[in-house]
Amino acid sequence: MKILFTADLHLLRATRDQTLERFRGWIARHRPDAVIVAGDLSSAPQAAETLKEIRGCFPQGPLAVCLGNHDFWLHDNTRNECRMLSTVIDRYWAPPAEALDVVLLDVQNLPLRGLTIVGGYGHYDLGFAIPGLAYGDVLVTEEDYLRGSPYPTSPLRWRDFQLMPSGLHPRKVALEQVESMKMRLSESGDAQVIVVLHTPPFEELLGVPPVTEPPSDSSLSVYAFFRAYLGNRSMGAALWESREKVIAVVCGHTHRLAGPMKLGRMTGINIGSDYGDPKAALFLSDANRFERLPD
Repeated sequence: MKILFTADLHLLRATRDQTLERFRGWIARHRPDAVIVAGDLSSAPQAAETLKEIRGCFPQGPLAVCLGNHDFWLHDNTRNECRMLSTVIDRYWAPPAEALDVVLLDVQNLPLRGLTIVGGYGHYDLGFAIPGLAYGDVLVTEEDYLRGSPYPTSPLRWRDFQLMPSGLHPRKVALEQVESMKMRLSESGDAQVIVVLHTPPFEELLGVPPVTEPPSDSSLSVYAFFRAYLGNRSMGAALWESREKVIAVVCGHTHRLAGPMKLGRMTGINIGSDYGDPKAALFLSDANRFERLPD
C-alpha cells in the first residue's frame, strides 16, 4: 500500500493553482492508495470550497485531513460566536467533510489495510519556548506568551491570538488535544498506527536548530519568541507512552523539512511545505518507510 502525505497546502488565492497542480501531479504519477493532509488547508470560512478542491484532485479512494491552526482562523464577527475549536469544526469543516467522504481526523480515525491513521490538530503548549529568553534586559514573561507578542510595544503578533476563537488558553487547548488523541489511539485497538498531527510533538521535528542555552543579544532574533507556538511537547510525551503501536508520526506547521528520522522505534517526518511550495512524502507499507517526493 502507498499513502501520500502532505501538509500546509495553504490554498490562498495567489498560490492555489500552482499548489493544486503539484498536488494533482503527485497523485497522477504515484497513484497512491490513500491521501492524507496534515493541516493548514485554508481558513474556516473556505472549508467547503477547500475540501471540494482537494477531493477533486483525488476523486476515488480514502482521503483524510487533520486541521491546522489556520483552519480555525475566522475573519469576521463569527470569531465571537465560535468560542471553542469544536464549534469551528462542527460549523465549517464537518458538514463538507461528510458530504465529500473526507475523513476528518480531528473526530475519527481512518482504518486502512494493515494500519490505522490517527490524527488531530495538536495546538501548542508553549513547551518549546526558549528558557530565559530576553530582549535586551527585558525577560519574556508568561503574559507575553499568552498575549502572542514578545513585548507589549512590539508590532509582531502570533496571529492565532487575533484570528482563532478568542479566550482560549494555549495549554488548556493543547491538553484537550492530547486527551482526544489518547481516546482515538485507544479506539484503534491492536492496529499499528501512523499519527498525523499539524503541530510537531517532538523537538526533533520542528526543523529548527535546537537551543541549549539562552542566545546572546548578538544572535537573538525576535522570531525566537515564536518558537513557543511551534508544537505540543505534552503530545510527544503521550505518543511516547504508545510507542509500541505507533510506527510513525507525520506533522507540518513549521514550514521546515525534518526527517524521516528515527524517534526510538517510531519514524518521524515533518513534511516541510511552505506557501506556494507544497512538499509530500510517500509511505510504502511493505517496506515501512517514507520517501520524499520531488517537487
